[in-house]
Amino acid sequence: MESSGSGAATKAAQDEAWRQSNINQAVGQVDQIYGSPRRQADYNDFLGASRTYYTNELEKQKGVADRSLKFAMARSGLTGGSASADANRLLGQKYTQGILDADRLAQGAVADLRAADQNSRLNLISQVQSGLDVTSGAQQAAQALQGNLASGRSSMRASNLGDIFGGLAAVYDRSRDMAAERRGNQAYGLVYQPGFGMGGTR
Repeated sequence: MESSGSGAATKAAQDEAWRQSNINQAVGQVDQIYGSPRRQADYNDFLGASRTYYTNELEKQKGVADRSLKFAMARSGLTGGSASADANRLLGQKYTQGILDADRLAQGAVADLRAADQNSRLNLISQVQSGLDVTSGAQQAAQALQGNLASGRSSMRASNLGDIFGGLAAVYDRSRDMAAERRGNQAYGLVYQPGFGMGGTR
């Protein structure tokens, strides 16, 4: 006949085995949700959306830079010259760097999303090990995934790309200064033309 102590030990062992089984089931459920093909598709979609967002912002900046450079060269009388070629070459280099920056930002955004998922997954596993049931764990996992994705989308800002074409500001400023200098010289010549004005002869 089994002693009461032995029976209690057996019951405790069974309860612990049942508890561990529930924990393992819940952890497996959480891991399955976070590692699902749907979430992998989310990462790919988010990467594409992020890359498109930052590339569009880059194109907007380039449009402004193209127009500003065109006016700057025309204002300076340098259209078609070597200075214009050099400035356009610099603009092209900036644009190439901008493409790389846009991709870097997109890749970084996905990496941040993956990190957020990993943190929330580990947090849920900790809760499961503390008694959170399978159903609650699955519900919280789904909510966390949506929350992480929404947070990732909200973190996309045009300011993250920075002023890609800021280095061209010196070209614009110089052309503006040269144009102002020419206007000043022209005005000076009109007032003080030889043979005109006080003491002049015609």
